[in-house]
Amino acid sequence: MNSEKIDSPDTSYFRDIVVLLVTIVTSSLLLTADGAFNRSTATIPIADITPVLALPTPPAPLDLPPEPLFKTLVGERFSALPTIVATVMEANIDSAPLQDEGRSTRSSESGAVSSTASIPFHGIIIQAAGRYEVDPHLIRAIILAESNYNPNALSKKGARGLMQLMPSTAKALGVQNIFDPEENIDGGVRYFRSLLDRFDGDVQLALAAYNAGSRHVRNYDGIPPFKATQHYIKKVLRFHKKFKTENVVESRRLA
Repeated sequence: MNSEKIDSPDTSYFRDIVVLLVTIVTSSLLLTADGAFNRSTATIPIADITPVLALPTPPAPLDLPPEPLFKTLVGERFSALPTIVATVMEANIDSAPLQDEGRSTRSSESGAVSSTASIPFHGIIIQAAGRYEVDPHLIRAIILAESNYNPNALSKKGARGLMQLMPSTAKALGVQNIFDPEENIDGGVRYFRSLLDRFDGDVQLALAAYNAGSRHVRNYDGIPPFKATQHYIKKVLRFHKKFKTENVVESRRLA
């Protein structure tokens, strides 16, 4: 006799309900898991999943002014250079036309010399200055202003030698070779000594007469209003002061 298990209607109904509930729960779980996965992948930044290469930091640009301003600043620096050079040269090289009874000379300052061994014609100047009792530093200043220590100096008006003697003046002083340093300096110092005596030892009047001529000093009863002569006096006195100061410094150094 075959015995088969036959489910009752109640049992079959109950099983169908259980299967339905399991299916519903499983489907809900799968849908929930799928939604969560989609949300998590959608919010991940690209930078989190893409490898990032560490690039070197570029160097900071130089802190320079804008190009027009930079060119202006540089241009101002170099445009001032000729003025600076001209100012320095004016302090060390000073030339101007000079006049002495119709003569005109040009001279320039070549710079000071601190050692007596290197002073041009130092021995001749000392001897002539001592012979006629004139300050040797003043004679040096006159020679520097007149000829810049050039024994062959010749002006357009004919003044010659270190102290720029006119031929007529040199002849009156007994100077035979006007370009000979010893004769020229001796004659020039003797002539300047006579001017000091004529104007009672007034150095500025003697310099004015040496430059412009004694008659102009007498006519104007003082320094003539000639720019060249006034400039000449200031220049010689400036050289004289400089030489005296250097002599004091040199004496202290050797003491």
